[in-house]
Amino acid sequence: MRLGLRAVGSACYQVFSHLAVSFGGNLLAMLLSLPIVVVLIVVAFFAHSLSVVPLGIAILVGALPNPACMGLQTLARELARGDTPDFGEQWQGLRTYWRVGLRAWLIAAAITITCALNAAFWETQAANPATSLHAVAAPLFVVWALILLFWLGVHLYVAPLLLAQAEARVLLAYRNAAVIMLSRPVASVTVSLVWLGALVFTSATALATIIGLALAASIQQNTLRLLLPNLLPTQD
Repeated sequence: MRLGLRAVGSACYQVFSHLAVSFGGNLLAMLLSLPIVVVLIVVAFFAHSLSVVPLGIAILVGALPNPACMGLQTLARELARGDTPDFGEQWQGLRTYWRVGLRAWLIAAAITITCALNAAFWETQAANPATSLHAVAAPLFVVWALILLFWLGVHLYVAPLLLAQAEARVLLAYRNAAVIMLSRPVASVTVSLVWLGALVFTSATALATIIGLALAASIQQNTLRLLLPNLLPTQD
């Protein structure tokens, strides 16, 4: 837990001590993510639920390996190393990693939506005693909710690993992320809850537009740096 809190503290310090580059990088990432935001607004309109927008931004834009945020991840990685990045590095990161980020995001979005729909279905069944599936609905809802939380927690490491691995392969990143998550469960769960909470809060308050995505990326990079310093070395 102490390591997880160190990662969060380091991320906050780095983002707010380099506010200009964090703000600019965050704004660019959000602008590039506008197609996702527009789709979320359309879905929210037809679903008659405004909560779809902030939750969707938190998960689909911030938590999953959004290709539009791969440049922002590059900036966060340099900050975690103790360097002072510039916007040129963000563009370089976008050019280098957007394709692998897109492949990872498409897989992640499909699985996330499937898990969320299953959890929502069983929650509805559990809330209605008249349904034939009511007896098994509550346990199955818990199962799907835990699967969803674990799946989202794994993404704490996916984008940083895509940047850190010698080969930016999607399945390799997911395998390594799951191994880290299971080998360091206390730190991973602690940081994942703070990370996801920060994304939901900043998305609900519109702070994700100016700083929330940068803070989330910095938490990811600092957590990987502290857990695996050989992948994200600090300066001597």
